[in-house]
Amino acid sequence: MTACSGAKTPIIVLPAKIDSFCTGTNTAPRATGLAAVMTSTDDKLLPLHRDAGAIEREVRSATGAIGHWNDQLLALPVTAKALGESDGYVRVDALAVPEAKPGADNRIVYFQVRDHGAPRWIALTAYDVQNVCIAGRPQA
Repeated sequence: MTACSGAKTPIIVLPAKIDSFCTGTNTAPRATGLAAVMTSTDDKLLPLHRDAGAIEREVRSATGAIGHWNDQLLALPVTAKALGESDGYVRVDALAVPEAKPGADNRIVYFQVRDHGAPRWIALTAYDVQNVCIAGRPQA
């Protein structure tokens, strides 16, 4: 993969921790689903400003999960520049993914990132609308 995409392309790892707000028959979060949603976002900051409590309430009420990473690099050059990063990568500490509405082709997701060195929640549009909650035990 490195030969195709360049030596400096970071690997997207699975989250180190997941806060699950999965309900009903789909009771377990899927780490690979969170990573897939992360990589499906467009590179355009949305003008939504929510704090951690409001984001958690939205994910809890809509059913979903919040994945936590340790400075996961995500290639979003326009967003990275707006956040004060000069290398084209956003530093992701968390991703909050509410369940997509039935029939939707995108959804709003929330990233906790480094903004000029300080943590901040931002909103982006994601085009992977799979359910990050599945039936059974948590899976990779």
